[in-house]
Amino acid sequence: MQVHWRNNTDHFEKRHQTFLSVTVCVLPSQAKHSEHHEGRHYSIPLEEVKAVFPHGLPSRFQQQIKTFNEACLMVRKPALELFTYLKSSNFAHPAVRYVIYGEKGTGKTMTLCHVVHYCARQGWLVLHIPDAHLWVKNCKELMKSSYKEERLDQPLQASVWLKNFKASNERFLKEIKTQKTYVWGKQESTEEGRPLGEVVEQGLARTRNASDAVGVVLKELKQQCQRGSFRLLVAVDGVNALWGRTTLKREDKSPVSPGELTLVYNLRKLMMNNWNGGAIVTTLSQTGSLFKPRSAYLPQELLGKVSHGLPPPSFTMGNRNPGWGTASGHGGRVCFSLSSHNIL
Repeated sequence: MQVHWRNNTDHFEKRHQTFLSVTVCVLPSQAKHSEHHEGRHYSIPLEEVKAVFPHGLPSRFQQQIKTFNEACLMVRKPALELFTYLKSSNFAHPAVRYVIYGEKGTGKTMTLCHVVHYCARQGWLVLHIPDAHLWVKNCKELMKSSYKEERLDQPLQASVWLKNFKASNERFLKEIKTQKTYVWGKQESTEEGRPLGEVVEQGLARTRNASDAVGVVLKELKQQCQRGSFRLLVAVDGVNALWGRTTLKREDKSPVSPGELTLVYNLRKLMMNNWNGGAIVTTLSQTGSLFKPRSAYLPQELLGKVSHGLPPPSFTMGNRNPGWGTASGHGGRVCFSLSSHNIL
């Protein structure tokens, strides 16, 4: 399996355009976005913004929506290339992991949002983690897991995620049935064959069970998407948070590692490409990463040992496809680099 890097240093020759001259591209179907629309903006209906992004969008973009009463998102080349990959994917093969990286402010999060919106419109089930760093810092409540004593639950973070996941995937939660019985307490359980939505409701009604409910949802989706009844997009913004350091401490003031958190532990398992029937699209982000230099943005800097097997971004294939790099890697990771040239 080859690993590819995308270097976008020659994009958007019309960088001199001002905000007032931005072209809004309204298409009958987002699936028709092509290189001809690169650098333009397309409008997302506000009702779709609420349905696809119930957790909201980045604050600056949210302010633009409030000011202009419309949501216009730039069509960036990495997103277009991702669409090409997704359209041509063989979903009988292990899920490919896509990594979007770049310096701060180059559009990584909005590129991921473009992919999320695209997949939602194509009828995929979207499992979106809008900011993984929120799971590893400033947690107001940590509880010992009732399932695994060495792990720690985050009931507040888990219940917030379940609420938003339910809002954006309610149809699937009615159709997908549990494959086994899950026992929540002496008198509470979700029987085999019940709608997966009942697991979500259990986590929302009993906050202490929220972290375990998230784990059940991730496990069921990973197993069932392989049957081909639905496509699964796992979209994680700031995926490097899952392998970094946390700001969390136990009662004895000892530090908590990410793998000790129930939410992170289960999401890490979903990051493995030992399943098929979908795709994993992630971004690397220094924002929120408190223990890395502010200038860090490369996979080797933000992911550390997890990035082993990835080629340096300066490695090129020659004239046939300038700007692309290749090397023997692990797990089918495809990396896209965003630069300041991606901003008008």
